[in-house]
Amino acid sequence: MVICVLVAGCGGGGGATSNIPGVVVERAPGRNHVQGPVDYPGKHPPTGGNHNPVPLTCGFYDQQPPDEFAVHSLEHGAVWIAFDPKTSAADVQTLKNFAKQDHVLVTPYAGMDSPITVVAWEHRLEVPSASDPRIAQFVHDFANGPQAPERGSACRGVGQPAP
Repeated sequence: MVICVLVAGCGGGGGATSNIPGVVVERAPGRNHVQGPVDYPGKHPPTGGNHNPVPLTCGFYDQQPPDEFAVHSLEHGAVWIAFDPKTSAADVQTLKNFAKQDHVLVTPYAGMDSPITVVAWEHRLEVPSASDPRIAQFVHDFANGPQAPERGSACRGVGQPAP
């Protein structure tokens, strides 16, 4: 099943479209810098919304980061690959390789609807396994892509990626 959605005037970064089966467009409920926790509605990890003034440094993390920092990275053009903490070590290694690319976050994330969820600003893809070829397509199409409101901004700030 392919879902094509045209989004106009939603405060996002532009008219990014994708031919990747399963990509869903989700309107960001805001885009302001705020201090403290943000209650993100809908599915997690969030695909946009108000966020901390400082982005999360892109790379691989072995602990789940605060949403508020990662969402700021999405605003800068990051793709966030989130995996269930119970994911096998081999699959985590497969996903970790994506973190070597520019503007990519790879982190564990508890409580998702899918074993692996890949998000960019206002875009979500849920996949069943690390070997799903749509992950690479999503990274190719959305990392530092036109959907990002602040495309090309640094993917550096708080956080120290794991080796």
